[in-house]
Amino acid sequence: MLTRTLQRVAPIAATVIALLGLAVAPARAEDVWVCPPVGDCYLVVEKPGDGGGDTPGGGGEGGGTQECTSNGVVVPCWQAGWGYLNPADGCYYTVESPQPAAGDPAWKGHEPGDGTVYRQRCFGDLVGELVWREDPPPGTPGSLSPAQLAARAVKELPMRGAQIGISPNQAGTGLVGLPVWMWTAVTPQTWGPITATASVPGLSVTARGIATKITWEMGDAGRSIVCDNPGTPYDKAKYGASASPTCGYDGYSQPSRAKPGGRYTVTATTTWHIDWWVVGGGATGAETVTRESTASIRIDELQVVTR
Repeated sequence: MLTRTLQRVAPIAATVIALLGLAVAPARAEDVWVCPPVGDCYLVVEKPGDGGGDTPGGGGEGGGTQECTSNGVVVPCWQAGWGYLNPADGCYYTVESPQPAAGDPAWKGHEPGDGTVYRQRCFGDLVGELVWREDPPPGTPGSLSPAQLAARAVKELPMRGAQIGISPNQAGTGLVGLPVWMWTAVTPQTWGPITATASVPGLSVTARGIATKITWEMGDAGRSIVCDNPGTPYDKAKYGASASPTCGYDGYSQPSRAKPGGRYTVTATTTWHIDWWVVGGGATGAETVTRESTASIRIDELQVVTR
């Protein structure tokens, strides 16, 4: 009778939680459902004891130190009797032992040894259900974590350094004291936004990158300019000898003839901000990466001839 009651109550509780948008940690193995003769069943939450050193993440009061996030709620990554949390769906998985016999519906038409049957528990469902998986669920030993999969997605982002535009033109010659304009062609690869998704069975992570600034090292005594924009392309007919309105250098104080090749090397370092998230909800993260590109310009002095 108790088993039938729990099987009836658990889906109802799961439905209520889903409808209300509530996120709760699944029940632990120590928790107990109590069903009085009259009234609704309720969950008695037992205080977890010493996790010990033999359980995953164990080693102290509270059953371990490792924590995961499910729907914005901090929950254990592993729970005794429940297994490991899959951050993609917020359910816990443990290998069913013993594995079902050949022909059991849990194999979904597969043979024993072709993948594994797990017991999946969601929303505090004490009974759970048997599910077949070809690969270990995300979060279990041997599977990729969201952060590891995010690293793949970030690696697949085709970000690159600035596609440098500069005035004076690299094919021409500038003069000491005249303003220098710097910019990049704006494309998804040079400024963003740009996205990429990496997936394994049961888990997908999307990464999105957008440039936040370019640091321009001008090649003269370590002077640099930081621009939080891609800059403005120079147009002689429109701007003449004026300074850039968005990203420019006030001018070199010395000619470039003493530099290697008689030119200043300009280095543009683009800083990219990257956000990543589990598709469908779950873990999120952020990081910063840089990409670099270079150009060179020739600067001469204006020679004045007097008689």
